Formats: sequence, C-alpha cells, structure tokens
Amino acid sequence: MVDGQFIRWQEGKYRNAIIELLGLCMETSHRIEQIYMQYAAGHSLRLYGWVQADQLVGIMGIHVHSDVLHEITHLAVMLDHQQAGIGRQMIQTYHSEHSSIQLFAETDREAVGFYRQSGFAIYSLGERYLGVERFRCVRSVDS
Repeated sequence: MVDGQFIRWQEGKYRNAIIELLGLCMETSHRIEQIYMQYAAGHSLRLYGWVQADQLVGIMGIHVHSDVLHEITHLAVMLDHQQAGIGRQMIQTYHSEHSSIQLFAETDREAVGFYRQSGFAIYSLGERYLGVERFRCVRSVDS
C-alpha cells in the first residue's frame, strides 16, 4: 500500500498542481485550461487525486459512460513521485470502490506495460493516427 489518501477532487482546491499534472498527460498544452474547466463542471467527468502530506501528487480523471462503464481519461503522477506505485494504487482504490464496473483506457505503446501490470487486458486498436498505434486497456469487474 502506498502512503497517502485517495480523494474526489472539489473545484477550487489544488488548481496549480492539477494544471501541472494535466500537462504531463497531454502533448499540447493549449487545452489544459479547457479540460480543467470540464472537470470543474462535473457531470459525467470526475477528477480524483492522491494526496501525500497535504500535497496533490497524482490525478486520475474518469468519464462515467454508464453505471457499468467508466473510462480513465487522464492519469498522471508528479515526476518526483513516479515509480512509487501511486498510479496503480489510484486505479486499485477506484476499482474497489466501484466494484461492479468495467474500467477502460485508451493509450499508446509507452503506457501499455503499466496498464498490463495494473490488471488490464490489452487490445490493439491499430494505427489510429499516422504512425501511432493505440491500445484499449480493459479491467473487468472480476479483475
């Protein structure tokens, strides 16, 4: 178990850390503020975080498609906290709190190993963008 606390984010807290963490998820930074505002608005998008010593060190964005299908839209850990198991712990905690769902993510080749080690089945989606193979990672109810 990784030291820290898994929280559901409330708008207004940890703004600078969230902006920094979203920047780690995205190749271009021009949409970070827009994504932040979408999480703040709520609806089907929810943002969770991992807090250590009152500092937000990781985030996990979730898009709730239905009662049984949830998508990880963003997952990032501060650079100085990576490789400590925080990302895996956020996934595990979320999935244990929502045990009747299928959790999935779409990612690139670079992150496939992380998702495989976190209990996800991996499926190639082929070349979705020119020269870039994408993967669907699925963690079912019984994972």
